[in-house]
Amino acid sequence: MTATITDSIAQRRVSASEFVRERAAALDLGETDTRIDVSKLGELGLFGLGCQGGPVAEMVAVIEDVAAESLSAGFSAWAHRMALEYVVRGPAAVQAKYQAKLESGAAVGVTAMAAGLKYVAGLGEVALVATEVDGGGLQISGPIHWASNVFDDALIVLCARSADSTKTYVAIIEASAPGITVRPASQLLALNSTASTSLVLDAVHIPAENIIGTDLTEFVKGVRPTFLLLQTAFCSGISRTSVEESAKCLGGLGEGFVDEHAELAVELAALRDRLGRFAADTTSASARELIQLRLDGSRLAMAATRLEVTLKGGAGYSMKSPTNRRFREAAFLPVQSPSEGQLRWELARSS
Repeated sequence: MTATITDSIAQRRVSASEFVRERAAALDLGETDTRIDVSKLGELGLFGLGCQGGPVAEMVAVIEDVAAESLSAGFSAWAHRMALEYVVRGPAAVQAKYQAKLESGAAVGVTAMAAGLKYVAGLGEVALVATEVDGGGLQISGPIHWASNVFDDALIVLCARSADSTKTYVAIIEASAPGITVRPASQLLALNSTASTSLVLDAVHIPAENIIGTDLTEFVKGVRPTFLLLQTAFCSGISRTSVEESAKCLGGLGEGFVDEHAELAVELAALRDRLGRFAADTTSASARELIQLRLDGSRLAMAATRLEVTLKGGAGYSMKSPTNRRFREAAFLPVQSPSEGQLRWELARSS
């Protein structure tokens, strides 16, 4: 039975990779958006992998495969899967209302939790302020400085605090809810297809059945291993493709880069080994090890895509080439939350 399930997942991963590969150029050109990729992964039944407390290793493999073809698609798939992760950790009412929609990809998930991760790390207050209302619901106001997958029909998981900061909340709301203003998306170096932008909430009502949790610190501690592992997966996915493409260019003028390529290949193998072990058993990794893993993944992706664009020469400089796309996409990784600055800060204080 296990072999049959595994084979089925492998086949679905191949289907997902092929689908994303055919759309990668159009995504980069802004001719389509990542909702379609998220919907396809949902149709293939891939988002539920590891969602009920089991190992996330198979989900890591899915995100890595997708990001190997398009980091834009891999990034959106990660954000969507994290929204699902938050929902399945919530009460039964939240699960009943939203789990099926997210697992199937019928609605796209937004993880607007960057402020929560910074808060738990000791890097500032949560910007959204919540007031409890009659019936057990909340009224929330304030900014979400950055989120992705912010499409009209998206489901947004966010965190908020009381005015005196004595209470914290995690909740889910539809992007179309009254009082939510989505700012016009900025033009990005890459990832324009991911609907990444900022939002402002003005007295947005969140009913009691949409409250996922009331202890932000404990909630973040619970989800952060999956959060960082799946982020590392899209780092390793784009790195894998760049290392493979660079290997084709090591003759002639490329001979001078043989040693550098070999070093990156060794680093990639080591990163994927750690990622696989930690994903098979998240309790086997300390918080520090997971932070270091995510930081190493970002650095490797930057180095691998730089080497690929260097070896491809003029072809890599062309905006329409997959090599150039990967180079631009990887430039996002050091600033994505948790940013390289935050990761370094946390490592320095955990030593």
